[in-house]
Amino acid sequence: MNFKLKTPNTRTNSLILFYVTLSGGKRFVYSTGQKIPVRLWDKHSQFPKRTKSQNDQVITNSINIRLESLKTAYLNLNFQYKSSGRTLTKEILKQEFDILFKGVSKKTAPNDFDSCFEDFFKFKLKEGGWSNATAKRYRMLYKLVKEFEKIDDKIEIELIDVFWITDFKKYCQEIKSHQVNTLGRNIGLLKTFLNYCLKNDFITNSSFKEVAVNREITNQLALSKEEIQQIADLDLSNRQRLERVRDVFLLGCYTGMRYSDFKRVRASNVTNNLITIREVKDKTKTLEIPMTDKIRAILNKYNLELPVISEQKFREYLKEIFKIAGFTSLVVKSKKIGKNVYEEEVPMYQLISTHTARRSFITIMLNSGVPAKAIMNITGHKSINNFQLYYKPTNDVLSDFMQKVWK
Repeated sequence: MNFKLKTPNTRTNSLILFYVTLSGGKRFVYSTGQKIPVRLWDKHSQFPKRTKSQNDQVITNSINIRLESLKTAYLNLNFQYKSSGRTLTKEILKQEFDILFKGVSKKTAPNDFDSCFEDFFKFKLKEGGWSNATAKRYRMLYKLVKEFEKIDDKIEIELIDVFWITDFKKYCQEIKSHQVNTLGRNIGLLKTFLNYCLKNDFITNSSFKEVAVNREITNQLALSKEEIQQIADLDLSNRQRLERVRDVFLLGCYTGMRYSDFKRVRASNVTNNLITIREVKDKTKTLEIPMTDKIRAILNKYNLELPVISEQKFREYLKEIFKIAGFTSLVVKSKKIGKNVYEEEVPMYQLISTHTARRSFITIMLNSGVPAKAIMNITGHKSINNFQLYYKPTNDVLSDFMQKVWK
């Protein structure tokens, strides 16, 4: 927390700015509304100098009063928010300062679900941390809650607690047939929204925090090196649309990237024998993936401009490719809704998805003895728990492990 001159090199007067670093390293800068002759500013103490001139003292005394009031106001607000477990953001601090020092009327906080959600949604988009997929999930959550409202009472956001969420979960399971992970994801999104409302004083009820977010490890496929090679060797020269999808999918298998990332690889991402690309899901992370001959061959085939189609078409064509390749053996597909588990037999190719590439890469690398930490540096994982969810050892691998241990 300090003061500084806006134009310290001027020979006349300069505006004084108040600045402070908030949680998360964000810098808040605010105009004090006070100007001072540069000669009267002490850059070390960051306050006006003391002089023997009476005229100077008249100027500096009034400025000192203003600066001290800004410091006191910030310290009080910071203490209030920390004491109540809330986060003092740049937006809140500016609003509070405008009320105290500019006479701006305090904005009335939204108090109904629709207004609060709109405020939350606009803020998050403006903040720029969401991917398109995240924004879409929150729009779907809003639609789901509004559908629930039609069969339940009108939503009072202050009354969203453990009991309301229990009824909402029951609706999602029995009426919408949501599986455990879909329901868990939506409850997690709802809690994030309610936390935003709590921190911004839209609500005071924090009992929603007690609700657990349940997830389960699903039986997702991971391909072996031999199966990936089988797809790579498939002759699709007379089906160009499938050949392009196959090649882009293989790039995902060889790099471990998410579909949203590996489909965006361009010439500008390839330097110094590395693919360097900023993640879509987490824009704070930049992936650096070493090039291999297989990766280079695919990129050169398309002159470093990968063919891109819609994700829906990509998934459809991918299943068609695996069907042609003979991945037709029946496998059990299960889903859990509430406490009930439902199983059905489906051809293996129906379980192939864009994410199969990332899961296969991680499983193959781990089975080949590559340290988890090294793989995480490539895939961008920060949490070892999330990383381990991708590991799908085959029965042959597990058998080899047991034979070596109990030989």
